[in-house]
Amino acid sequence: MKTCYDLLMTAPDRQVKRCQMAHCSITEGRWGDAAFSLRNAAAEERDDWGAEAEVLAEYCELNSTSAA
Repeated sequence: MKTCYDLLMTAPDRQVKRCQMAHCSITEGRWGDAAFSLRNAAAEERDDWGAEAEVLAEYCELNSTSAA
C-alpha cells in the first residue's frame, strides 16, 4: 500500500488538491474525511493510481471506524 504522500507525489494533475486534502486529514486524525477525498479521486482515475487510492481509502475507512 502506498502512503498518502506517495500518492500525492504521483497524482494526476486533476487529483493533486484531493490528495493534499487527504494528506492533511490523515495528519489531523480525520480518517473519514481522508477516505472520502481518496474515494472520490479513485472514482475518477480508473488506472493503477486509482486502484492505489482506493486501497488507501479503505485503510482510512477502517481507521475511521476503529477510532469512533
